Amino acid sequence: MKSGSSSAVAFGRVLQAVRKHLSKNQADVASSFDPKLSVAAVSMAESGNRPPKTEAIVRGYAAALELDEDALLDLWWAMQGMAALESRAEERVVKQWWRELRPGFDAELDLHRAETAAKAKWTPNDDYYAPSAALFALADVICGILVRMLGESWKVRYKAEIGLREPSDGYLAVVNIELQAQVSGESLEMMASFACPEPVTRPFPTELMRAKPQGGTSSDVAWILNALMAMPARERAAVAGFIHGLREGSNLYGAGEDK
Repeated sequence: MKSGSSSAVAFGRVLQAVRKHLSKNQADVASSFDPKLSVAAVSMAESGNRPPKTEAIVRGYAAALELDEDALLDLWWAMQGMAALESRAEERVVKQWWRELRPGFDAELDLHRAETAAKAKWTPNDDYYAPSAALFALADVICGILVRMLGESWKVRYKAEIGLREPSDGYLAVVNIELQAQVSGESLEMMASFACPEPVTRPFPTELMRAKPQGGTSSDVAWILNALMAMPARERAAVAGFIHGLREGSNLYGAGEDK
């Protein structure tokens, strides 16, 4: 997660909203870590200027903010564009890049409404457009994680805004996510609002980057192979021949060195 990115800002807004709802200050959160974090580190994480870089730090925030660890990790990955989905083909949970997601039924209806609104305002001089289907799908995934993580005392929703393609006065189509929480009785207070991230670069799980090479394979080749294996099944099938060639070549090279 890059510092200052939309992913970092969005994740930081969630951390800040939960902390305030718990009536904790940044020093309380910092002191919950072992070793203890600085208050400045917590402040920068909430602002998006220094987001959590590892799963271990994310787990630390989950403990400090009394959140489900797995849910916060899923949110951290989703903010980076990697959605944890159950794969029937592979019978396991896989992380799928957000641009490959398809919206569910409700998100599809919201997409249609946004497209209809954009068409109603469109003219030859005003090129209005709706957010992409993939962005609706990612926002829906993120909201689902937030609902699971925050519980019934919170209200989570997203709202789409159409964009305008225009060189000087244009603006982007976005899907904003809003978090409201009960603060007294039945009343709800807005705790956070942020644009759903649109990550550009696909991250790879850190455990793959740290994976030990197997057999005689060099560490560089092992990293490439592991990263490729992290792709969805359809992408892996497209590069299956390339993966096989790398393995065969690296094994032959390693065998030649042993002689």
